Amino acid sequence: MESYLLAAYAYCNLNDPGYMAGFITPMVATALMTMAVLLALFYMAAALFRKPEYESFVSIELHQLLVSALLFVFVLGSTCAASEYADRFAGNGDIFEVGRTYLNFISGSVALPSVISLEILKLHSQFWGSWTMRWGASVWGAILPGFPSFIVIERVADFLLLLISPFTASLLVQMAILEVIRGLVLPFVLPAGLVLRIFPPTRDAGGFLIASSIGFGIVYPYTYVMHDSVVRAMLAHDQRGVNVIAGLQGDYPDMAAYISLSGLFDADSMLFQPLRLLSFLLLQALFLPALSMTLTIAFIKGTAKFMSQKLS
Repeated sequence: MESYLLAAYAYCNLNDPGYMAGFITPMVATALMTMAVLLALFYMAAALFRKPEYESFVSIELHQLLVSALLFVFVLGSTCAASEYADRFAGNGDIFEVGRTYLNFISGSVALPSVISLEILKLHSQFWGSWTMRWGASVWGAILPGFPSFIVIERVADFLLLLISPFTASLLVQMAILEVIRGLVLPFVLPAGLVLRIFPPTRDAGGFLIASSIGFGIVYPYTYVMHDSVVRAMLAHDQRGVNVIAGLQGDYPDMAAYISLSGLFDADSMLFQPLRLLSFLLLQALFLPALSMTLTIAFIKGTAKFMSQKLS
């Protein structure tokens, strides 16, 4: 047990040397001493005016002051230990770096190839769909498209590109949220919560800020470590090739001939492969972020009740 505590303590010092001793501890200590002075003045006023209810209030708040001091040690120690263990479970790497690397992988290896394939398919369709042929005499003849089916393919590709754009933007927003959380939550929100927990009017707000900082600083980014393990494993076990044309040739030869379009492009790799990758993109763009936020909010609600309750 001692080795684990020393490892967590070393992690906190290595993460930002001098930050705890130079910023958090003096600020919390100043708030504790300020509250102690206020309680002393309040007690003298209660004794002067002979108000026993005021003396009871001072007794209760002295107990809460001791609880706040113990919470300061407990919260900082448990936060450092949880950060260290989360990084170890992530493969001895920073959980924020793991999450950012994973989102870059989804954006670069899943979304980008699909966008490129669909853009090339759209260009093919626009080129061949613009070809026309004249039938009959120049006056009485008719101008017909040479490859009318490419108009349908172009619309399908355009619709899929319209779908992929907001999903890709969602990945960028998630990366930005992780960076904002990394820079603000634990360094600033956690100390603010510890200070607000000391004073009676802001005790509930302080407990909520402490719970929110732990939830968004540790629980939320660690869910992306779980997403990384799950989605990469799914992609690794789903390497089968897409061969829709071969499957249609047995039962629907006319449809297979219509889709293949005389071999002008590979429909499997340029149309149906992006559709398969789009399913993984949808997973990370819609469902998994909602799951991360649900777990984080549930943790914050449970922890905030413990941090802000009147411990007696």
